[in-house]
Amino acid sequence: MSIHGKMILKLFLTMTMMGVVLFGAGVKLRLNSTEVIEGNPLEVQIVAEGKNILFPNIDNVGGFPVEGNSVTSKLESSYINGTFSSKSLKTLRFNFYPETDMTIPAFKVTIEGKVYQTKPTKIHVIKPSAVTAKSVDGYTLRIKSNKKEVYVGEPFIVTVDFFEPRNSAVAKVEYTPPQFKAFFSQSLGEEKLKRSAGGTLHQLQYLVSAKEEGKRTIMPPKARVGIRSFSGASSDPWGFFANDIQWHSVRAAPLSMVVKPVPGNVDLIGLFKVQSSVDHTHVKANTPVTYTLHISGEGSLDDLANPKFDVPGVTVYGDDAKVTSKVAGDKVLSQYERKYVFISDQDFTIPSLSFKSFDYISQKSKTLVTKAHKINVDNAGVMTQTKAPTAQEDKPVSIQKNPHSTAVSHEQNRSILEDEAYYQEREAQAQTGYPLWVTVLGFVLGILFTLLMQKILVYVSQRRNRKKRAHYSTKEALKILYPHTNHHKKIEAMVRKLYEKENGNHTISIDRKELDKMINEVLEGS
Repeated sequence: MSIHGKMILKLFLTMTMMGVVLFGAGVKLRLNSTEVIEGNPLEVQIVAEGKNILFPNIDNVGGFPVEGNSVTSKLESSYINGTFSSKSLKTLRFNFYPETDMTIPAFKVTIEGKVYQTKPTKIHVIKPSAVTAKSVDGYTLRIKSNKKEVYVGEPFIVTVDFFEPRNSAVAKVEYTPPQFKAFFSQSLGEEKLKRSAGGTLHQLQYLVSAKEEGKRTIMPPKARVGIRSFSGASSDPWGFFANDIQWHSVRAAPLSMVVKPVPGNVDLIGLFKVQSSVDHTHVKANTPVTYTLHISGEGSLDDLANPKFDVPGVTVYGDDAKVTSKVAGDKVLSQYERKYVFISDQDFTIPSLSFKSFDYISQKSKTLVTKAHKINVDNAGVMTQTKAPTAQEDKPVSIQKNPHSTAVSHEQNRSILEDEAYYQEREAQAQTGYPLWVTVLGFVLGILFTLLMQKILVYVSQRRNRKKRAHYSTKEALKILYPHTNHHKKIEAMVRKLYEKENGNHTISIDRKELDKMINEVLEGS
């Protein structure tokens, strides 16, 4: 066999093993049209005949994303000239929105181990300005961006405009917002209305930033407009019952964005300044020091990771960050604020924080640094837990007789069995009695005292019922206890445990009964 014969045989065997690529046979490409108005979908069907059909995974056509993927199967049967036959069909359907003239490429479909291909097909995209017919009765929907090229994380503003012509009979509008795949997005305020002689412009804005680099597409918004028809006016002159609603679909063109990579790892993307401050630089032992971190400037701060502090011998507790954004012209201005509380019984330093920032205007990186804060702690009075004496605990009331006391102690030393003066006083009181006003006043005061005691008891009971409960969360316990850290070393120790547990140290064990008891004691004393 010649060399050419061997090559042909080898090629034939290879194609037999891998499956022969055939055009047309067994698979067809169907389009709803080869011309499409820009902003409208092109419907595509790939129909295959046979068994064990495997369609390709299609996520875009010519760079334009597809949507609405679905696969259906059916069995077609026929009886012709006494012969019965049937065939199995499987159809892949999807839509995409072409923006320019293009050729739909050939798609490969595997049927019973053999590979078939559809035929490439050219399509023509018609610009909306060239369309003379008003397919949506003057209703238009557009999407635009204030930037065409951005860096990963760089914010930009997407605006959706829906125009409603004057004197329209809109019954209902069903709006579907844009699909921000591979983007962070949030709505900027509520719908804005701009009225003119021609009609009303409804406007919505979104603050967007890209997650990934590359050429990205924002799938456009859609709207179904229900327009009331007055065709039944002849049978119903008031139009209450015969007014039908005709639905029209409106869709904007997709929005393409070029997303560039940011050089290196950065914390902030934009033009920012950072500041830090403390409310005190000299405190007593275990007195809270409040530290505030503030970041402001042009750009987005929504995805900024919250900084953490780890200062030996210091308990640190941080509140939730407050992030706000607003649009000024074509710029996005943001502010970030987070407060921390530092508690210690010795001098300490709140370290500086550094943020690597990328300025997308100058396309340069720089490092932003906050100020470090030295905190002086007066630990001369670190508590040895000397508790103030109370009337019931450390200083009980004495009932010993005191020879130097006044009439009360004299009364206590008298013996009613031996003292004749006692009986004389009793007899005189029995004869003279108390004045009437004294009796009435005593009666009134007794009633008032009883009512007052009842109110006090009800108030105390309600206060205890309101404050005492069990099973406080770690975050609740921290908020209640840390202002009282300098009142007792047990409270200080509990606050440190709670802080470590709140920050992910699961080895810390907390006595829940002791915690609940401690919190209730603090609440009762407040």
